[in-house]
This record gives sequence, structure tokens and C-alpha cells, in this order.
Amino acid sequence: MTAEVKIAPHLYARIGKRRTQYSTRVGGKRVPLGYDEQQAKAKLAALLELPGTETTIRAMCNGYLAEQRQMRADGDDTALGENTLIDYDLCLKTVCKVFGDMHPRAFKPGDAAKYLKMRRMQGNGVRANKEMSALSSAFNYGLSSGAVDINPCRGYRRNPERPRQRKVSIAELNEFLAFAKNKGGSSYLVALIGCTVALTGRRRGEILHLPKTAMTEQGINVKDNKTKAGEAERFYLVGWSPTLRQVIAEAMSIKHRRAKNRPPLMSGFLFANRDGQTYTDHGFKALWQKLMRAYAPEGKESARWFRAHDLRALYVSEMLEQQREPNTHKNPQTMRTVYDRRKTIKVTPLA
Repeated sequence: MTAEVKIAPHLYARIGKRRTQYSTRVGGKRVPLGYDEQQAKAKLAALLELPGTETTIRAMCNGYLAEQRQMRADGDDTALGENTLIDYDLCLKTVCKVFGDMHPRAFKPGDAAKYLKMRRMQGNGVRANKEMSALSSAFNYGLSSGAVDINPCRGYRRNPERPRQRKVSIAELNEFLAFAKNKGGSSYLVALIGCTVALTGRRRGEILHLPKTAMTEQGINVKDNKTKAGEAERFYLVGWSPTLRQVIAEAMSIKHRRAKNRPPLMSGFLFANRDGQTYTDHGFKALWQKLMRAYAPEGKESARWFRAHDLRALYVSEMLEQQREPNTHKNPQTMRTVYDRRKTIKVTPLA
């Protein structure tokens, strides 16, 4: 690398052939700030609290996310997983709507408790737990960057979390698919994505991003999206069944409406949107909610209403009922606690 050059007040850069390293000086000593300029500026602001520079919870959260993205780019196996990072980004944006302009040192454990209560009253108690967990990780980053001296996201009681008990039957799923097929287009495609989750037991995020090249004569190669940075990629080979073949064929046959001046759609994905790209998880959820409101207009209290995530539980429950191994989780206890929705467990007598 070349010699350090001053690029802004208190901020220095050492420009290399492939990347630039940022740093500052405190008490005559060099303090490294990483390789991401946005992250370096956030760390610098928190570390020095420069005049005219506002140190906020929003800036701290942005610095934390930037650090995690850089760690993933560097192949650090302690970095957040890709999907977790996306979810934490959404969580922190929600939290910052309430606390974003607050100085990190002004946040107290009581603020976290009040936030959890507020979100519980809104019907989002479990989601609020994850939002506070993301904020706690951001405060841990704040400790290392000098924004705070303690992590205030401790010492409060989380909202109670109870595993869902809703068990979708195969008959219900078939009825839902018929309803969605009648609507056609993206509604039917979204329903078929849910059906693929029910047939394969794989995570929705894994199904959403399946390329056409994943299809082989033996089955569908599904990449495990829980693979951490630095770990070898892992795949699940889901064997073909007549029903799975039919679902994939129908999904690929769906034609999206396109403007007259736009060319025919060509996509490399099994479940492509009208632009030939994959649905984001957020986009999928929005379409699922819209379809479910049409299917069960009475709302979430309706007996017909179910979540897309419940379809993975359908797979686990049916496989266990048939005394077959679901192969969905590294920890079997998680699988049974969260996804086994059977009402009656068959027991074989000893003799």
C-alpha cells in the first residue's frame, strides 16, 4: 500500500491496488477504521464525536450493517448470514423510526422495554424481539467504536414467544391452490412457491432463488442458505415426484403481463417475476398477504388464514406422521418444537 494521505478532517486513507484502508489518530496513535469508507466515517464520528458531527442511533446502526457487509465480502465466517443481514437491515430501519435520532448514550433499558410493549400492543410482539436483538448487536458494535460504554439492550423481559399451532391440511392447500389458479398470474405463482415449500420442506428463501440449472435428472439441487461466510456450500437433492414435476412445470408456464414494447421474457429462474428476476422475501410476503386477504377476507382470525411459513410445518408434520425423516434442520429439537404440528402422536406399544 501507499503512504497514508489525509482525505478529510481526522480521516486518513492508505490506498492500495485492490482496496483502501482508513484510519484516524487518537493521542498520537494510529487507529484503524476498516476498509469501507461509510463504516470508517461512522466509526470516526462515534470515536471522536467531532464538532458538527451528529452521533445518533441511526448512524451507529448504519455503521454496524456496513461492518457486517464488509466482513462478508472478506469471507469472515463470524459475519451474519446473507438472509439474517437483510432481516437485520429491515429490523433496524423499523427501530430507527422511533429511536433513530436519539444519541446512543441516551438510550436506556427502559426504552427497550417500552418499545417491546408498544409493538406487542400493535400485534408485533415476537417481531419486536428480533428488532431489539438486532439493536443489541448494533450496540455491541457501538461499544467497539466508542459510541457507548455499555449495551443498554439488556436487563428487560422479552415478549413471550409461543410456537404456532396452525396445521394446514393437504385438502386446505389444494383448495387454496385452486383459488389462486383461478386468479392466475403472480397470484398463482406465489401459491406455487408456497406449494413447493410444502412438497420439499426447504426454506422459502431457498425456493425463491432456485435457478433452472438446479433441475437435474435425479431431482432439484437446493442450496442451503444457512451456510455461513467461509463455509463450504451445502446442497440438498430433492428427488422428483409426479406432483413436484407438475408444480414446477405449471410455475414455468405462467406468462406475466408485459408492456407491448417489451420483448418476450427470458429468465434463468424457476420462479421468476415479470422482470425475469427472483422475488425478494419482502416482495413475496406482500403478495402472499394480498392473496390471503382475498382467500380469507375475514382476516387473520379466519380459520382459513395461514402463513406461507406454515407450509414448511405441513411438510415436517406429514413426514413424521409417515415415520420418514424430514431432513430439514441440523438440530432435530428445533424441527420438532417449531414445525411438528401434529395433534395426535401415534405410539407403538412395547408388546
